[in-house]
Amino acid sequence: MKIKILMSSLLILIGFSLMGQGRSKNYKDLDEALKHPDSVEWLTLREQGLNQFPKEILAFRNLKYLDLSQNHIASLPDNIGALTKLYFVDLSGNSIPELPSSFSNLKSLRNLYLDYNGKQNLQQDFEVLALLPNLNVLDISGDSIVQLPASIGKLKSLQYLELSYNQIEVLPAEFSGLQNLQILSVNGDSQFDLRKNIDLLSRLPKLKELHLEGDHFRDIPPGIRNLRSLEKLYLNDNDLKVVPKEFKEMKNLRYVDMHHNRIPHIYGIPINNDLSPRITIKL
Repeated sequence: MKIKILMSSLLILIGFSLMGQGRSKNYKDLDEALKHPDSVEWLTLREQGLNQFPKEILAFRNLKYLDLSQNHIASLPDNIGALTKLYFVDLSGNSIPELPSSFSNLKSLRNLYLDYNGKQNLQQDFEVLALLPNLNVLDISGDSIVQLPASIGKLKSLQYLELSYNQIEVLPAEFSGLQNLQILSVNGDSQFDLRKNIDLLSRLPKLKELHLEGDHFRDIPPGIRNLRSLEKLYLNDNDLKVVPKEFKEMKNLRYVDMHHNRIPHIYGIPINNDLSPRITIKL
């Protein structure tokens, strides 16, 4: 089942506010929307059994929010770039292997969901997405990704990246190019090697929140101390037996979730006292 990025995220909330959700009708029927093409800003066609992208959507030149998730769409039209006001696009749960080059015309796009789309041509997709100056949120979780292409380093505007439920062991060196990245999720990836990636993650100066839930970690490398900007760390549902002492050296760290590990309950009492009140640890 598709797991969405938490809607409490400030990035998404700010986006919805800017789009004026309260002032626009959310059309859920294409025929109804076609009666008022110039007024359609929100269109939700989720789980409607669509086998292809409805080309009628291209008539909605004021469209800002488009949800086509959980359908059977296999491709996007070459002229989708005409929808230049798009701010939010959800294509998750389809079978779209590649974004057309005109997708790079969506200069207003901030949130893009391509999760659970099967295998994708990420090399091509990232080259296209690199031309979107406002893309802040990208979800490519559950896409059977084993290796990320070097072109991911070109997504300079990304603030939130969802990589969960793939099989990525090592991030490419070019990942350090994501200098604006604030939130990274790599949950449910038993192949992810934190020891091999920790140095690369330490080169992300704005990384504030890191999700490594359910990755079967047995220990945390000492290099965790080098994630100096980190404020929140999620390590729940792993196989950890101790709370890393390096947490004390992480001056900006405020919250760590370590519940559902192998840490004895009584063990948490002195550790919490030792780190509190600066750091809250959930055991």
